[in-house]
Amino acid sequence: MIEISHVSKSYGIERVLTDVTLSVAENEVVSIIGHSGSGKSTLLRCIAGLESYESGIIKMNVRKKDGYEGIGMVFKENNLFPHLTVLQNLMLAPVEVLGMKKEQAREMAEEILDNVGIWNKMNDYPSSLSSGQAQRAAIARSLMMKPDVLLLDEPTSSLDPVSANEVFNVLDKLKKQGMTIVLVTHNIDFARSISDRIVFMDMGTICEVGSPGELIDHPKERKTLQFINYCVNMVYDIPAPKFDHPQLNARIEDFCSRYRLPVKDTYSAQLVIEELLNLLPLDDGLRLVLSKNDRGLVIEAILKDSGKSCLSDEEIADDLSYMIISSKCASIEEIVNDNDEKVIRLTLKESKR
Repeated sequence: MIEISHVSKSYGIERVLTDVTLSVAENEVVSIIGHSGSGKSTLLRCIAGLESYESGIIKMNVRKKDGYEGIGMVFKENNLFPHLTVLQNLMLAPVEVLGMKKEQAREMAEEILDNVGIWNKMNDYPSSLSSGQAQRAAIARSLMMKPDVLLLDEPTSSLDPVSANEVFNVLDKLKKQGMTIVLVTHNIDFARSISDRIVFMDMGTICEVGSPGELIDHPKERKTLQFINYCVNMVYDIPAPKFDHPQLNARIEDFCSRYRLPVKDTYSAQLVIEELLNLLPLDDGLRLVLSKNDRGLVIEAILKDSGKSCLSDEEIADDLSYMIISSKCASIEEIVNDNDEKVIRLTLKESKR
């Protein structure tokens, strides 16, 4: 369906794509992930024909009709025309570009709006829509042109969890109908759920490609592993004894809300981390990692010095901070990792719901 061979692109002296090669099969859903500035959106725009590139080839097996290339593009900002109703937004391109009769375009628009769940919003203006409804309207507008390929640039980046789920449900429905989809996203859970394959990009190159299970759970490249850990887990560096406590608590709260954990779990994580930091040496700094697995919430404190024991001394057992930690945790481990760093690993007790 899509064949990208050795594509490179620069903005002036800045190289944004370097020798990118990728194929996307018909009826396949491919997600592109990576840090901001890694070239994801630029690659998507090159596929859409919105950006030129210096070298390489992009071939697509799509229908071409009246100058339309058979590619639908949905941007991060929905780009709906604010002075037109939802229905008018959908009808505009088929009528003006494809020469479709208005009656036919209206009938088609109503059917698509029904499929994406916003039929009752057809006569509303974009300003009255929620963010999720506006993004679904943008997807519906692209579908009006009957594309063979649908491209989406971070379709859920500015959406709350409920609105993101609305968009996911629409794309999942399109996937089941056999639509070929290429999307750029920072949402790892979204990519895992919707994708047949995931592409990880870094500094304008493709570092790794694999199924969701392969790339997210068992990445081969160190850069991929670092990115996945950063996205899936909460990683927070404490460089010195004085740090931004409110910011750390806000990050913990954001992480727990992403996994829809009870408020008491959020409070427990914040409390345990606070008490843990009271016990650990912070002069050389440390890294905190908060993760979620089938056993519950796991807190890791990674210290550069692997020598001195931190929580295993008998003297610490009577410390109030340690007593609080013990009451909240199912297990407390102290190990040395492959980088010769001390790791304190705490698994919180699962809360009773």
